[in-house]
Amino acid sequence: MTADSRMKPSFPASIAADCSIMNDDIFLPGPARQIERLGPLLVYCLFSAGRTVRIHDVNNRAAQAALAKLGQTLDECARLEGRVAIASVSDVLLINDVRIIVDSQSMGPLLYLIDEMKKRKVEEIDFGPDVTLPELGSFLKLFFLEPAEEDVFGEVNRRLSEAGIVNIRLTEWIEREKFLRDAKEERREIREESNKVMSRAVMFMGEVLRSIEQRRPIQLPKAHRLTQQMADIIQTDETILVGLSSIKDYDEYTFSHSVNVSVLSMLISDRMGLHKNDTAQIGVAALLHDIGKTHIPQSILNKPARLNTDEWSLMKRHSMLGAIELSRVRSLRAVVDPIFVSLQHHLLYNGSGYPVKPGAWELHPYTHIIVIADIYDAMTTPRIYRERTLTPDRVLRYILHKSGEMFDPLVVKVFIKTMGLYPVGTVVELDTGERAVVLRQNDRTSFLHRPVVSLLREDGSHSEPIDLAAPADGGTSCRRSIAGSVQDADCEARKARCFVMK
Repeated sequence: MTADSRMKPSFPASIAADCSIMNDDIFLPGPARQIERLGPLLVYCLFSAGRTVRIHDVNNRAAQAALAKLGQTLDECARLEGRVAIASVSDVLLINDVRIIVDSQSMGPLLYLIDEMKKRKVEEIDFGPDVTLPELGSFLKLFFLEPAEEDVFGEVNRRLSEAGIVNIRLTEWIEREKFLRDAKEERREIREESNKVMSRAVMFMGEVLRSIEQRRPIQLPKAHRLTQQMADIIQTDETILVGLSSIKDYDEYTFSHSVNVSVLSMLISDRMGLHKNDTAQIGVAALLHDIGKTHIPQSILNKPARLNTDEWSLMKRHSMLGAIELSRVRSLRAVVDPIFVSLQHHLLYNGSGYPVKPGAWELHPYTHIIVIADIYDAMTTPRIYRERTLTPDRVLRYILHKSGEMFDPLVVKVFIKTMGLYPVGTVVELDTGERAVVLRQNDRTSFLHRPVVSLLREDGSHSEPIDLAAPADGGTSCRRSIAGSVQDADCEARKARCFVMK
């Protein structure tokens, strides 16, 4: 890699490279990768370049030679893998989720790298597709400085941010990783974590609004921390997060809509097999996709009737206003993806929508994902100008009907399979006359029409989870079946109790 060269982009090419579509288009991991061969060399190059830049200036001949070798190895890994992410987990080093095994002579550099990552509370180092040799040199120089005594991870991140390093991202190692892996055994913990991160995300969006009003910079590191936490939860058990996103709070629509779109976008990204850091970045772009509406008068946003021509022209400016607002962030490269998404999130797969799409202007890959999440949440949320909303299953049918026209067919396919026939949070009426809320999809794909539900009782309580696929006592037929989905406005409070912490 030369000073001006770039590694190949990891999205969406990585989907085609690392996934094969088999068995009714279910995504499966690809074959064993050559990272097992290149991994030890990459570890040694990192070790060598890191030690060299600690001793010499990055412009020194020895440092430049070490960086060039590291750059070449990263290029080769990226060419074969589409991305390069190094993680330290339980005294094991992983590169792109493949454990790296070295001989006794190379054990020293591997243990050194694991130890240095631990000292700085770093779980993963993700080398983005646009990293350059100067950026690599600056990163290694700052990363290997003596760690701070307090908030060691935060200090490392601050150093990198101040140096303008945006193409190398760090993921913090925290006890939550193990905590979340164990959460399938203890659902109360995952419920607590999900509730906390959703609440913090809504509060963050309120802070963003105030920052824009007061002409203060948006706190992007906080957005990244929040979406990293969401990505952790999604990779463990996303049902509570999705359930919380289905609770429609009209009074906080401006904030909660962006959070809901973020959750749904990250869920799609995870199911497409994208790396966790890419999923978190998509989450940030989704959180910020609608910030241009802060410049639209409330009288227009909350008008109970159809907008006139002038009002609609002003409303359509919010996508451009959002991109302009994000362009004021000090480290512009840190918001390239959100800028594109903010500008394009009302442009559809066939090029219709707004702003008018120039002929050669391609939609950002993240836009295809966020457009679907945005429309799904908007169509299932009551608004002052819309008397009735559609039930989630009807919105899914609409999205499927518009696949290839309004929406990217690949993203639609992943979204439909992820959400199921009756998405989590859908209120359904059973053939017994009872009402219930969908808690999670059935593990057996042949029973998509029979999810796990909780009965909503008139006294405000709800039942323990009921698997609608479970046979009745002593028989083969099921005790209850879904007759159809229903509008949940009259039982929103009861539904919320199934997901919100008491």
